[in-house]
Amino acid sequence: MEEGEVSSRSQTRRTPLVLVAYLVFFLAAFIGLAPLFQIVAPLHAAALDAGGKTQILSRAMVWGAITAAVANIAMGAISDRTRSRFGRRRPWIALGALLTVLSYVGIWRSSTPGEFVWALVGFQLAFNVLMAPLAAVFADRVPISLRSTVSAMLGLSYPLAVALGSSLMALGPQYEPGRLALLAGILLGAAAFFLLVFDESSSERQPIAPSSQTGGSGSLLAPFRSRNFATVWTGRLLIATGYALVSIYLLYFVTDAVGWPGRTPERSHAVLTGVAFVSVVFIASLMAVFGTRIVQRQPIALAGAVALCVATVALAIAPSWTVVVFAFAIYGLGQGGYGSVEMGLLADALPTQDNRGRDMGLNNLAVALPQAMAPIAAIILEQVGLDIRGLYVAAAACFAAAAVVMTLFRSART
Repeated sequence: MEEGEVSSRSQTRRTPLVLVAYLVFFLAAFIGLAPLFQIVAPLHAAALDAGGKTQILSRAMVWGAITAAVANIAMGAISDRTRSRFGRRRPWIALGALLTVLSYVGIWRSSTPGEFVWALVGFQLAFNVLMAPLAAVFADRVPISLRSTVSAMLGLSYPLAVALGSSLMALGPQYEPGRLALLAGILLGAAAFFLLVFDESSSERQPIAPSSQTGGSGSLLAPFRSRNFATVWTGRLLIATGYALVSIYLLYFVTDAVGWPGRTPERSHAVLTGVAFVSVVFIASLMAVFGTRIVQRQPIALAGAVALCVATVALAIAPSWTVVVFAFAIYGLGQGGYGSVEMGLLADALPTQDNRGRDMGLNNLAVALPQAMAPIAAIILEQVGLDIRGLYVAAAACFAAAAVVMTLFRSART
């Protein structure tokens, strides 16, 4: 008992350092993901077959997303039940980081569409070995009083990764092996920092959750009996689908829909993501500063979804680069608003404490599925004769539906 109390006090003292390392690692993980999906993979697909690049990329994203969906839930549940002297989450986080770096080699070496698809599947499997336990750390370790603040900072991770990753791709190495090596170095450095300071207690003697919580085919669907969990999950699914439609095909939007004479597609991509990022930073910074005063997170998520919808409609009908840049500024405000409260809402809606890893994995399924749904939508829209702007109309519809769903969330009375 006394040993446990000492361990608890030690963890409390180290919490600020752990949170800093966690935020850095979360950002680095997305830097390892965003440029790969938005720059490296599209260019690799185009190099394999310029005429069929959309279908090659879409196939790879669909199968990769299916893999991610299964892997995330499985790894979350496995980490819940892992018992080792290194803790529950730490061993899988370390393994996932190493496997992710190895998967970059497979992507680089793929020389046919089939090999490319398998390489993306391998990446998604490895990346979710890392991300499932890492997401569970938020529910495990972040105090309730700091959830709004930390959630706001985490909300910066993806847009910051997009902006930084796009800049790294435009200004850094201009050949694929160099780009992937750069991403690998960033990911491994942040992983090492986090694993060194993450003082997770040994889980060797911790009891395993009761079988009533873990067994049976119905247990996986049990969280959806909670209204708030189902609402947050569905809203996240719709938002993530809109994000995927906008971001995965942004490079093609730049080249095929609007163009920017005198600039390469990579540099145009970097400008747009940079504009959105400035807006995200503005909103997320306000949320981080005033996070401890925020009790109701649902209205902020709702406003973010509305802003995303308005911006994407503008992109779909944009006649000029001026409109596109302005629309991305509004898009960033919406991203910042929703992203700032996303992790907090997810943690608030968890129905039980015994299966945090599994249930956060189910929440991450709402991000993985759109990576399959968006490419399927792209293939369908292409076959019926719609151009790249049709994808952005579909994205706007997703954001509008998310705004409607978010009205069903019921915040706890305090």
